[in-house]
Amino acid sequence: MPNQTHPLLVPNGFQISTRPTESFANFIKKNVEEDHHGVPAYGAGGLGKTSAQEYLTDHVSHWLVDAEKKPIGVAARLIMPSGQRRSDGAFYNAFNTRLKLTTCDRLPAHKGRSRLINFVKSRCGQAQVPLMVMFIDNAQRITRAEYDYLADIDEQITDAKLRLFLVFVRQSDAEGVDVTDDWSDYPSHMVRRWFMSTHAFQPLNGAADVLHALSRFDRAATWPGPDMPFSRYFARAAFDNGWTLASEVGTILETVDALRAENRLPPSEAWPMATFTLTVRYLLASVAAARNDFARFTHEDVKQALLASGYLRLEWVRARLALPQDAA
Repeated sequence: MPNQTHPLLVPNGFQISTRPTESFANFIKKNVEEDHHGVPAYGAGGLGKTSAQEYLTDHVSHWLVDAEKKPIGVAARLIMPSGQRRSDGAFYNAFNTRLKLTTCDRLPAHKGRSRLINFVKSRCGQAQVPLMVMFIDNAQRITRAEYDYLADIDEQITDAKLRLFLVFVRQSDAEGVDVTDDWSDYPSHMVRRWFMSTHAFQPLNGAADVLHALSRFDRAATWPGPDMPFSRYFARAAFDNGWTLASEVGTILETVDALRAENRLPPSEAWPMATFTLTVRYLLASVAAARNDFARFTHEDVKQALLASGYLRLEWVRARLALPQDAA
């Protein structure tokens, strides 16, 4: 095998399609079909919003298609920077920088706006489609005035007979206060353009979601070739003898329930992707790969993986409970 680091061991080295990701994609496509110009989505930290955006941007041909599976659009993604932007020029420059369209520290407003518009035109023209879906991560950082700047871009794109569909992905607990669907705070021209529907991004929820996500490591996530799913790479003998990561769903969820009860956390079927993926990484790379005679995970293996992932700390915060002294 190539002398490279496995994607599972690389931060943000891979993405998988989960049920929440599929729900997000279906929501976006439905609003595209209803001729809206964009939508907001929100969710707390760690749920998997960023990895979902990365997956949908990198695999646009899997979901942004018509009934005959023909592409209907392209996708792009940027992370909205923090800090105050005191002019339209600063805003356009931030967008251009995050989309890697410029390396200039300062870009005149008219040039920044033109580059963004030309970017959409170029990407759509190259793919011969009339639509770009643009994900804006950390969109809670966009100010009211900056929505007006985006409206100006949207109008010029529309005038060019193309469509720019903006997906405003907001971290609802970024300021320590939950912010959900605040569409009523915006003027009517913004509501009709971008806020006609809202998506609440969800964690994995229940055994079916967890089973589906685990199965991705048995089939869809492969490296270095299509014959080497992640689970086979780290546990080849067991995999070739019929074992799969998905077959461990019962042991994993039993251990999650026991760990929650042991630490006085209320019962919950929700599992944020942040700790789910770290748990899977520990199980495959630190347990399965380390044992020549690996056959199955034990409850203790899963417990150690959960503790290593930070599962308890995140769940205490999500439940708004005081952290025990040994977890603080």
